[in-house]
Amino acid sequence: MSATLVSNLGWYPASWRSHPARQMPAYADAASVRAIEARLEAAAPVIHVEDAARLRDLTAELAAGRGFLLQGGDCAESFDDPVAEQVAGIVGLFDAMTDRLRANVDGPLVEVARIAGQFAKPRSANDETHEGLTLQAYRGDIINGISFDALARRPDPQRMIRAHMQSVGTAASLAAARGSGSPIFTSHEALLLPYEEPLTRRDGAGRWWATSGHMLWLGDRTRQVDSAHVEYLRGIENVVGVKCGPTINADELLRLIDRLDPLARPGKLMLIGRFGAKKIGDLLPALLRATRDRPVLWAIDPMHGNTSMSGKRKVRRLPDILAEIDAFFAISKAEGVHAGGVHLEMSALDVTECIGGRGPASVDELEKNWLTACDPRLNRAQAIDLAAHVAALLA
Repeated sequence: MSATLVSNLGWYPASWRSHPARQMPAYADAASVRAIEARLEAAAPVIHVEDAARLRDLTAELAAGRGFLLQGGDCAESFDDPVAEQVAGIVGLFDAMTDRLRANVDGPLVEVARIAGQFAKPRSANDETHEGLTLQAYRGDIINGISFDALARRPDPQRMIRAHMQSVGTAASLAAARGSGSPIFTSHEALLLPYEEPLTRRDGAGRWWATSGHMLWLGDRTRQVDSAHVEYLRGIENVVGVKCGPTINADELLRLIDRLDPLARPGKLMLIGRFGAKKIGDLLPALLRATRDRPVLWAIDPMHGNTSMSGKRKVRRLPDILAEIDAFFAISKAEGVHAGGVHLEMSALDVTECIGGRGPASVDELEKNWLTACDPRLNRAQAIDLAAHVAALLA
């Protein structure tokens, strides 16, 4: 590695390879993976560095205590998604939600979609078993197929090319739909590092940016300080989200912040709590107090911590989701910390995946229009109602 490509922090796009990599697929042919990485290295960026820098400026203002960030979208994108319809749907949903929020936001209202790259999913188990047959778990369309057969479940590096092509088209459509005045930025979990590395590019000042999305986030399953994912994310200039689940404590979070952002760059880190309505009161206050002097933005993901099981079906209930949001605002106010955003899994469609409000009334009604590939999403009406609920908290 040429010294000119190594940052002052001793980082370069491939430095993650010397660290433990969790939640990564085991590809059968390393030569094929290298060939795909070479193609991606020569491929067009998904987003423009200037736009990623613009988002950093906005999150720096939010971290200073003004404004609000609305982040949301599909649990996982699919290669079968009709891009034009997906983009039109998410733009319309963001418009409806920000209409409810804008009057009560003091400062910038920043919109970030889970789109144009949200193709990889972490899993709690490596395998799935149905009717006595055990196969590799579905890890998102960028890695393998959702169909329960051996060929579809085999990790295929060629899928990275298809994911990139769809992401480029989706990002372009999103930019065209909104224009430069009020953009919807893109985001995804930075899970598949052989995809992220070749799309990492330098700007004219020699700084490294991920051009796969405006914002990337670190999942709760890959946030170990020594992990490959932390190593990769510490070197890019993009906004980086950090999912903070029930198992993290203040000392661990501070070590993670020091690793990801040793220069304390304003707007670099967004800490996204995902505790669950029953646990947030016990866990969040200490984390807010520990990070009060750091230039970070705090947001809440009220979806993942409020997931239970009914048989093999994941269940999320709107009252629990709203309860965690309420607690986040109340605790943040008590601790003197700006409640800066929400992170949602939501659909522009009339899905029946979360119970309550203008959605299914019971578990028995979930099957009416269950379309998600992984986790339950708020439907359009539930998401809009949630935005109105948040607006009241911001008032």
